[in-house]
Amino acid sequence: MRLLLTLLLLTTTLPAQDTPKTLGVLLFPGFELLDAAGPLEVWGNLKNRVTIVTLAPEKGPVTSSQGITLIADHTLTDTPSLDLLLVPGGFGVRKLLKDPATLNWLKTTATRTPLTMSVCNGASLLAATGLLDGRPATTNKAYWTQATKPGPKVNWIRQARWVDAGSIVTSSGVTAGIDMTLHIVSRLYGLPTAQAAANEIEHTWHQDPKNDPFAPQ
Repeated sequence: MRLLLTLLLLTTTLPAQDTPKTLGVLLFPGFELLDAAGPLEVWGNLKNRVTIVTLAPEKGPVTSSQGITLIADHTLTDTPSLDLLLVPGGFGVRKLLKDPATLNWLKTTATRTPLTMSVCNGASLLAATGLLDGRPATTNKAYWTQATKPGPKVNWIRQARWVDAGSIVTSSGVTAGIDMTLHIVSRLYGLPTAQAAANEIEHTWHQDPKNDPFAPQ
């Protein structure tokens, strides 16, 4: 019964005439699987409210750090118009930081996309483009020094599960991306929808962005 009520809430909170938003997810060899899959679990359950497309330097299979492969629908050169952009982290970020083509694409795409999100050291990529200069942001605490190095002009917030800077929202490591995503869902569609989404995946949502148990005290 609880699941049925949750699904009903998820499908009835928004007016029927609302146009679905398009979410683009950047994939690259060595991306952190849960950085992408955690948020996608939430967004994917919103059904008629969000259309999801996956993007990568090359179309086709992209293998995560965990050895699991996801499929890229589009190359970076045929990216459709986006309302939302998700940038996961992972060990593959280190290679992308030396890839001007991807960084230029990211800067251009994020600039024209209303809302860009990063998980873990995906924030390192955003920082390397200059998009985070002068903004507050956060990233993975276990790799803090490495992850923040590309952004000397960024106002890095260590004690944060996520940081909402308006058009760019960054989260801490891995599972923090789920909490950040629920925050964005609440921001776009209201708290009841976000809480219903959390309940559907049986996730205890940390709604306080300063509640980061993994940040050094």
